[in-house]
Amino acid sequence: MDVFKAIKREGKGKGEARKLRRSGYIPAIIYGGEAGNIPVAVWTKGAISHLKGEVSEAKIWKLDIEGEGEKNVIIKDVQRHPVTGEVLHVDFYEITYGKLMSLLIPLNFVGEPVGLKKGGVLEILKDEVEIECLPKDIVEELEVDVSALDIGDTLFVRDIKTPEGIRITEDPDQPVVTVVGPEEEEEKVVEEAVEETESEAE
Repeated sequence: MDVFKAIKREGKGKGEARKLRRSGYIPAIIYGGEAGNIPVAVWTKGAISHLKGEVSEAKIWKLDIEGEGEKNVIIKDVQRHPVTGEVLHVDFYEITYGKLMSLLIPLNFVGEPVGLKKGGVLEILKDEVEIECLPKDIVEELEVDVSALDIGDTLFVRDIKTPEGIRITEDPDQPVVTVVGPEEEEEKVVEEAVEETESEAE
């Protein structure tokens, strides 16, 4: 299990946050624990490589807080500077073993749809779903086999197979992935181009 090194912080506000960043820390907060919300600061050097790009909620981390001990957490949100991409703040959620929790988990599409061999195009409509499970049952992704999809076929939330202990809490009739014919894909590209042109004109 990967570890974040952190310290407990007392100060609040933008001035305190800037001071922490200059000192090599990223302001953060821990939600969900019995002690309530806990403001902390994570050591940047040891954490930054883990916070690059998209960060999945479906991974348990150990947060080692100096003088406070360790907590098992998931990352709920990473706030970044809109221009530089610098990590500005991290929201952690403390997990309690034996207690149900909700989190978003990515979908991993595997297999080559039969429709692709006929000129179809795979269109992913949803790449993650919300699940409910115990911490011990967390998996980092759900595998979705799309190899049987032909042109015109759609796979829905209800079709996603889940391991024991995991329940998808979203609308079962929500479409996840489909295979469209080449004509439909071409029409979609044209429509998007027209919308973009109209938007620029406005």
